[in-house]
This record gives sequence, C-alpha cells and structure tokens, in this order.
Amino acid sequence: PEVLKSQDVVRFDTSAYDFRSEVAALLEHAGPRVGFGSFEGESRELEDFSAKDSVFSSFRYEKHWRQCVLEAESFLRVYERLVRDVVCPALRRKLGPEAPSTTFFYQFPPTLRLQPGPSGQFRRVHRDAEYGHQDGEVNFWMPLTDYARTQVTLWVESAPDAGDYGALGLDYGAIGMFHGTNCRHWVPANETPFTRVSMDFRIGVGRCFDPGWALDGIGHVH
Repeated sequence: PEVLKSQDVVRFDTSAYDFRSEVAALLEHAGPRVGFGSFEGESRELEDFSAKDSVFSSFRYEKHWRQCVLEAESFLRVYERLVRDVVCPALRRKLGPEAPSTTFFYQFPPTLRLQPGPSGQFRRVHRDAEYGHQDGEVNFWMPLTDYARTQVTLWVESAPDAGDYGALGLDYGAIGMFHGTNCRHWVPANETPFTRVSMDFRIGVGRCFDPGWALDGIGHVH
C-alpha cells in the first residue's frame, strides 16, 4: 500500500523494551567467543564496545554474529514483543480503519549492525531490491547508540531515484520506517572513537508479500 511507502517514525518505551542492556549482554558474551571484539574496562555502554573493523565488512563475521543473535533468547523475546505490541499496531493504524484484516510477516532474527570507529569504511548507496527483497516489505531501522557520540546515522532518499538523501536524525527510542526495497540508502564512515550499534528488520505486508519468493542467484540476503 502506498501509505506504507512514505517515511515515518515509530516510538517505543525504552524502559519496557530495554534493547541497550540486552545487546550489551549479548556483546559481552559473543564478542570474545566469536573474536570480533570485547568491552575493555568497566564500561558496558554500547558506544564503548571495542570492535574489530572486520565486524562491519566481513561476511564470515556476519554469519557468526547472526548465529549469536539467534541464540540470544532474552533479546529475541524483547524484539518479538516490540514487533507485536508496537510496530504492527502502528502499521495497522497507518492502513486505516477501513482496511481489510492484514497479516504481517516479520523478519526473524532482526539484524544487529556494529560500525566501529574511527574508520573510513561506509555502506554504499543501494536499494534492497538488489539483495532479493520484495516490494511488499517495509524497512525499520533503529539506533541503539547515542547519535551525539557516534555522529553517524542512516541516510535515505524520500522516493525511488529522488536522490534527496536525508539523515535519519533519530535517537534511542525511535524507529525509522521507510521503503528500502526501492528507496536508496547508505551509511557514511564512522570517524569517532565510538562504536555505532543499530538494529534493523523488515515486515512483509499481507497479500503484497510472498513469503516463499526468492530472487534467483541471491545466496545472501542483506
């Protein structure tokens, strides 16, 4: 539906959905185990996690990290509550009271991304259709770290091929919603000494989404 293709922001209660604590616990356990980083000293703030550059660019680390997320039962319970109690109701409200009953298909697990700094590495301009995603998916992107410290966020164009990239100036507790299948987006380099952490996921919308569809030749879904 066109109403779900425009950018929007969904907000949640960070005390009820404590993702920072959940992800800090996950990183403390998984970082040394997989070998992509660790907390140094007493701080358990996400921004202070010392991560290897390869965690942002290596497919091998990405696969191991995804498996760690799959095993993080407490984190995944919080994520599923967020989808069920916050995100899907927000989508339903946007569709309006006259819309027919709609089934939502949510990504599981969500994607947790780490971008260590200082580094010159960035995420290139792309649209998710290049990676096998469908038109019937809606993207959700949420920062877990403090934008004032990392100074890095996602940039998204307002419509396909518009080229008018704007920064999602969001802080923890806000979720950016956009149609990333066709709207291009990118992430600049993190030039600060802090690690940026974000979570993103997609939701397929009713009959616009085919859960059994796959793009030929795509072995890895972004």
